Amino acid sequence: MPLLEYIFYMGVIIIVFTSAWKILATIISSLLKDLGISKDFSFLFFKTVSYYLLVSITALKTAQQMESAHSVVAVVYAIAGTFIIYTTIAANLEKNRWRAVMNFERKRIRVMRYDGYLLMACILLFIFTLIQPVIADTPMHNWILTTIRKIYTFPVLQFFIAIFAFFYMINLIFKGLRATDTVLQTIFKRKPVNTTTPDSDGNYTVYTDYEEVDTDNTDNK
Repeated sequence: MPLLEYIFYMGVIIIVFTSAWKILATIISSLLKDLGISKDFSFLFFKTVSYYLLVSITALKTAQQMESAHSVVAVVYAIAGTFIIYTTIAANLEKNRWRAVMNFERKRIRVMRYDGYLLMACILLFIFTLIQPVIADTPMHNWILTTIRKIYTFPVLQFFIAIFAFFYMINLIFKGLRATDTVLQTIFKRKPVNTTTPDSDGNYTVYTDYEEVDTDNTDNK
């Protein structure tokens, strides 16, 4: 199915890019630290640049996928791509925040107060790039995509990257199902109902189900 192939390859792009970027950022950050440049400044700089490049190349890939698809299918690609980049960046920001909290990095925690604005900017950049792909259709972005393709097709690395991309795709699908369930619960205004069922030993297990809320009766009470 083309949509699943698209999600899978988006996972390949994200995994290869983030792995290569971490290595590059670690090396350059060490050099900058030796020059007396603040570690927090280099962290903020590399984080911003990495998200700009990641959003740009994934949006460019999505736009290329949309060009060869029917208008309705193209909208599905756009929605899927936006969801992928949102969940990826949101998860990374949350992981970095908890890492900073556990390491008591107060300066970095203060900087992370603006992560919400960074996430919003990334989503807007992704959507705007889908509308105007020319802003990301540059030699640098195309070189990154070509390099990722070469790394992925390398015989030894392809197997391991494919495994990580597969689990990334499965995890993303489950996130989408959970998000859909949350939306449906909100739309139909269902509330949790706890029921208890005894087992053979006489112990009770609590099960949670959902029932629809009668808004008319609720308002009249």
